[in-house]
Amino acid sequence: MGRVGVDLYPLQSGVPLALVTTFAKFLGGTATNVAVGAARLGRRSAVLTKVGPDGFGDFVRMAMEGFGVDPSYVGTAPDLQTPVVFCALDPPEDPPLLFYRQPIAPDLMLTRDDVPWDLVRDVPLFWVTGTGVSVDPSRQTHLDMLATRGRPHAASKRFTVLDLDWRPMFWPSPRSQRPNSFHCQR
Repeated sequence: MGRVGVDLYPLQSGVPLALVTTFAKFLGGTATNVAVGAARLGRRSAVLTKVGPDGFGDFVRMAMEGFGVDPSYVGTAPDLQTPVVFCALDPPEDPPLLFYRQPIAPDLMLTRDDVPWDLVRDVPLFWVTGTGVSVDPSRQTHLDMLATRGRPHAASKRFTVLDLDWRPMFWPSPRSQRPNSFHCQR
């Protein structure tokens, strides 16, 4: 569950972004990258997220399917746009990322009604990204899902991963980034 988008990479290497003339698009987002990796390893995977009702949202679903990731839990936020990330390759060893997720990204609009609760409870590996707890309604939805997972027993073979996916620019304020600002309710 988490962040999804379209990554746009320059086709000119070592050129400042201001001088780039052409880009190639790729499926992106931390949760999506993990799901693609799992599919490449022969595991069944899906992503619970949302996109906008645009061509980039269609691309996300088609690309997921092409990688063997189930897109059936990708919802649509009617009034928002699918996030786009420009990945500047200058400097290539630490390329800056420019996130376009305003006024709010569709993946941050996930609510309880979007969640397949039986899957959240029973899936062997549940991967959640920290970006999703940056703002509501996604924050409370994530916390509710983590509470639903509970603490698995050693014999249950269920694992829950909270991937920090640390991106300070996604948080509304430094105070909201503090761990003690999260409260799980059971």
